[in-house]
Amino acid sequence: MVETPITFGIIIPARYASTRFPGKPLANILGKPMILRTIAAAQTAAPDCGIAVATDDDRIAQVVSGYAEVVMTKDTHQTGTDRIAEAVDLLNWDCDVIVNLQGDEPFVTTEQIQALLQPFKSQNTDIATLKKRMQDDELVSNPNVVKVITDKNNRALYFSRSVIPYNRGNTNYPYFRHLGMYAYRKQIVKKLSMLNATLLEETEMLEQLRWMDYGYVVRVIETEHEGPAVDSPEDIKIAEAYLKST
Repeated sequence: MVETPITFGIIIPARYASTRFPGKPLANILGKPMILRTIAAAQTAAPDCGIAVATDDDRIAQVVSGYAEVVMTKDTHQTGTDRIAEAVDLLNWDCDVIVNLQGDEPFVTTEQIQALLQPFKSQNTDIATLKKRMQDDELVSNPNVVKVITDKNNRALYFSRSVIPYNRGNTNYPYFRHLGMYAYRKQIVKKLSMLNATLLEETEMLEQLRWMDYGYVVRVIETEHEGPAVDSPEDIKIAEAYLKST
């Protein structure tokens, strides 16, 4: 039986007013704004799909124009998913799945995109994301690194900035880092954006906990690839070193 291919589009939410790193999408990485490196990586990873940047800032729109489709969104969105929901309405793409690629992920690969899409071959999947096994104890204990645990069917049990699970039994349980790329069925994005924030989400500051609070299942797929994400100005040097080594 021939499988029907999953049709998808990539939307990159990008805002200028980041609390920890204002202007992050336009940060210079070896002579090129990070948002343009993210677009280029997405075009290489998925050359046959639509790619759009959803932003509320004219500076970002001017830099991106000519490299990807630009969607101007409201400046009141609290999460990237909320911004994507508005962009989906404005774009009116004819596709099955929307990939949410963060603007600070300039090293996305074809393998990661394919891994994200794999669960959607089952009609039971509405949301998917990625994880990578961690070997560094410092990453495990770092609250800026989001951890995830799943059940035997790759469904998320919990995401946390804390160390999960707590290894009281001194076992070899593997620790996994959550990679902040998501894919959603197109019709689900709007539903997610209409959910009210929950206390659990506000406690950990992780929007995916809102979805789980409301009963949505998040499929989590393991990947072997992880390029450096840029969360702070200090990460620019790490990204530049990574580029020089590849």
